[in-house]
Amino acid sequence: MKKRPVVSMDLGGTNIRLGLVDARGKVLRRRRVPMFSAGSKHALLKALGDAIASFIDANGDLPSPAAACIGFAGPTKASEGYVYFAPNIRRMSDIDVGSYLEDFLGMRVLVENDANCAALGEYWHGAGKDASSLFLFTLGTGVGGSLVIAGDLWQGHDGIAGEVGHTVIDFKGPKCACGQRGCLETLVSATAMIKDYGKRKRLKTRSRAQAITAKMIADKAKQGDRVAMAVVESAAEALGVGIANVFHLYNPELILVGGGVSRAGSILLAPAVSRAREAIFPQLSRRLKVRRTRLGDDAALIGAAYLAHHP
Repeated sequence: MKKRPVVSMDLGGTNIRLGLVDARGKVLRRRRVPMFSAGSKHALLKALGDAIASFIDANGDLPSPAAACIGFAGPTKASEGYVYFAPNIRRMSDIDVGSYLEDFLGMRVLVENDANCAALGEYWHGAGKDASSLFLFTLGTGVGGSLVIAGDLWQGHDGIAGEVGHTVIDFKGPKCACGQRGCLETLVSATAMIKDYGKRKRLKTRSRAQAITAKMIADKAKQGDRVAMAVVESAAEALGVGIANVFHLYNPELILVGGGVSRAGSILLAPAVSRAREAIFPQLSRRLKVRRTRLGDDAALIGAAYLAHHP
């Protein structure tokens, strides 16, 4: 019997992406909407349910989905459909996403960290296809991470393994949304780069700072803008240290770098890899293999579907 498709949702700090994904990992339909502002847990859960239901209704000409799979921007306990903390969504915590949405939608709902979903997507059909082990950095509004070994996620005892964005690089560094200081996320995410640029340019008004994007900073750096180049160099330094730490801790066959910030390309990744090689055991520095992801915005959608199609 042919497997029915599943609905995937990639819930980021800035945007929500939805997809209808078949058993081969093909995205049949897509939708992208801005992340909504939710003043309470119930409002957030209802908005998620409404978004999924609306997407399903819009695809009535295709087979009804067998399940919904959500990649959540925050540490999760996937086995319970539970989100510990969503630092980039109004700092919400203790959210029982799975059971609420199963009742709301009347179907099986799987919940997983969004970086874990992206890593599985790249393993299934992307830059990490068939790698014996891989670690993924996702550089977006925040910084996520995930370890895949032989096609399975390494989730840790509490389900939060891979949270590289909240490893401390500089214990006297900027305050992080998680409450700590100097997390990798405060140094290399899009949010961090924008803050750094605004500080260096002394942008005093909020409106002027909000007009800046990480892509704009990267483009300016490529054009030789000294301030933008300094911002990118600082981010690359932090990312390089993060890559070296992951290499020493997990020693994966492959390290992937994805997310919106990674689209800066070689101006960010080349110095980051160079810095990582300097920090790795000299005898093993050439064993470091780093690639950009291949699936772009589809990675988390495809990976979320992988969870349902490969239980």
